Amino acid sequence: MDLGSAAPAAGAEWIGSVPHEDIERRVRPLLPGDDPFYNPPQGFQHAEAGTVLRSRDVEVAFLGLIPQQFTATQLLYRTTDMNGDPEATVTTVIAPAERAPGQVCPVLSYQCAIDAVTSRCFPSYALRRRSVAPGALAQFEFFLIAAALAEGWAVSVPDHDGSKGRGEHRTSPVTASSTVCAPRWARRSSAFLPRHRSGCGVTPAEASPPHGPPRWPAHTRRS
Repeated sequence: MDLGSAAPAAGAEWIGSVPHEDIERRVRPLLPGDDPFYNPPQGFQHAEAGTVLRSRDVEVAFLGLIPQQFTATQLLYRTTDMNGDPEATVTTVIAPAERAPGQVCPVLSYQCAIDAVTSRCFPSYALRRRSVAPGALAQFEFFLIAAALAEGWAVSVPDHDGSKGRGEHRTSPVTASSTVCAPRWARRSSAFLPRHRSGCGVTPAEASPPHGPPRWPAHTRRS
């Protein structure tokens, strides 16, 4: 068993496996501040940046109302905040529902314009079906995301302003770190995508964060 970047922290629930939640239909999503999925597990600070801590399948919809024929998985991953301290945030990975066997699936990291510090405007909430996010630009940017999906790409949409909603959505180290860390899970493993896409080959584009070149952790494959 390859534990990748998992550090020996007692009681850390993500060591050796990543907890995964199946899709819940006909349920209105909770705001990030009320959703326990966004709370990092014990010992997460010992993991390398980009380590996936938790995952779940979700439904996405245009304006929160019109369901889309894509598959979506949300990943809670370890990153750093504007002070260089450990933080966890979420990226929403959306992929075409149908793809030819053996087709390479590039991963595009797309940063939505976040026009407020309220978590209601986080892409991980605003893009979900039955979300209530009036004025959230992420809902309208679904048109641009859908254009990439139509090309056969998967799209990673991180909450790049940090999980605490402290105005870090401005251009800053936390934006760069969250953006770079989001696609790292794709470097060596596609195990955190839904099962019918687990064989997807990925070719993510990467950039170096302000604190230096990224290190790529290996993750345990989810059965």
